[in-house]
Amino acid sequence: MRWEEMTSPEIGALDRAATVVILPLGSVEQHGNHMPLGTDTLLAQAVSLAAAETAGDTIVMPPPWYGFSAHHMRFPGSTTLRPETLIAVVEDVIASVVTHGFRRILIVNGHGGNNGVIDVLASTLGHTHYGAARIAALTYFALAREAIAKLRKSETGGMGHACEFETSMVQHLRPELVKIDLAETTYPDPGSRYLTTDLLGAQAIRLYHDFGDLSPTGTLGDPALASPEAGKAFFDAVTSELATFIANFRFWTIPERRP
Repeated sequence: MRWEEMTSPEIGALDRAATVVILPLGSVEQHGNHMPLGTDTLLAQAVSLAAAETAGDTIVMPPPWYGFSAHHMRFPGSTTLRPETLIAVVEDVIASVVTHGFRRILIVNGHGGNNGVIDVLASTLGHTHYGAARIAALTYFALAREAIAKLRKSETGGMGHACEFETSMVQHLRPELVKIDLAETTYPDPGSRYLTTDLLGAQAIRLYHDFGDLSPTGTLGDPALASPEAGKAFFDAVTSELATFIANFRFWTIPERRP
């Protein structure tokens, strides 16, 4: 399932018609006082690998780790790529995959700050490789929005960043990385009924929000409600949703390029 652990002949032997290739995306940025900087990438990769195992005929590429995190740069350790840099990296990786004959490629994003970038990538890559490959992009927690909503304990605003959801997931996967005694709860005021900081919220308005203006610690939400048990439930739910999508995506028609 791991692209980087396979040999060149093993990659060459994969069924190009059936195999789905996943590229996880995330970030390296602050996650409050209690969570590791690599949370978003760690989770995107873990969810992708688990879903790939369930779906079968799916291979997961190594993530590039960094994302668009300009809104976190007031906090030490945060690292950001320019949007055009991230787009260029993903374009080059996907072009390599298409060159090797793979026809179904899925970008699995785990960082809200990348949402605008993956929207652009889905369109530009789809156009560039039209007729050769079908390329889709999604944010895994948006795909599993309804399943997560059924499991959450927090009120609106309790899931945002280093919150009930993310803290629980990392407690389940990598508990040694979570310093839960340092966690602080923040229900930020986004300043308008048209805006939301909730992970499951949807807003039509696009604007820049610096996390330093929203929370003194960078946490948005309620990590006090997190637990490893909740993390397993969240992880199983999002993995199931992604595996179901992969199984469906495998049979999507690839349009023929016409002159």
